[in-house]
Amino acid sequence: MYRVILVIVLLSANSLLSRAQTTPDMTAFGYALGEKLTIPECPCQIVKSTTGSGVLYAKHFKGYKYTTGPGIPVSSTCFERIDIDKYTVKKSDQLDPLPAFTDGEIRVRFAPADAPSKDMCPTGTFDASVSDSKLIAVYFIIYTGDANNIFETLKKKYGTNVALKNYQMQNGYGATLNYYTAAWGFPNLYVILLSSLHSSLSEQFGKVTIELPQKSDAQPEAKRKL
Repeated sequence: MYRVILVIVLLSANSLLSRAQTTPDMTAFGYALGEKLTIPECPCQIVKSTTGSGVLYAKHFKGYKYTTGPGIPVSSTCFERIDIDKYTVKKSDQLDPLPAFTDGEIRVRFAPADAPSKDMCPTGTFDASVSDSKLIAVYFIIYTGDANNIFETLKKKYGTNVALKNYQMQNGYGATLNYYTAAWGFPNLYVILLSSLHSSLSEQFGKVTIELPQKSDAQPEAKRKL
């Protein structure tokens, strides 16, 4: 909801956006927002874990863990459930298929052959929200040093009618960090570039969000000044 409020505030402050294009490109990394996401799940393995201690209090569990991860290339692009830890193995040492994923948060890992350029997606992954098996939002980390180049790429894709807000972060010694937020607003899509996550003056990462407006995001017509 914070992202939606940010877009509305930025767009309301920029009268030029009343003429923004209304049919933006609805794809992110080749996947169409609003359509069913057809990506296979990354391979899993069974892992054992223990809670408590001692013979009387220790409890043993078997769950699922992905064999993929940072620094481990995948042979084909696949997704990981963010909440994989909540699934338990029903039968001893039997790797049953997990239930079909239809709603929630996932992380997509690109195979090397499918990966975007390093400046656009340096981690080789993006996070996504899925609802009723459909892709509704994409989030990915960028390097702050690449933010200006990515801004230009986004302008080519979504147009130059963009709301831009500059910020400055300062510590007690007077050192500063300059960063900015750029937002594109369409009737059917929100796009936000945050050049820095501004967690510290040495922050290295920013973030791009591309998402569909949800029903809960709707604002009263009298307040919608785009």
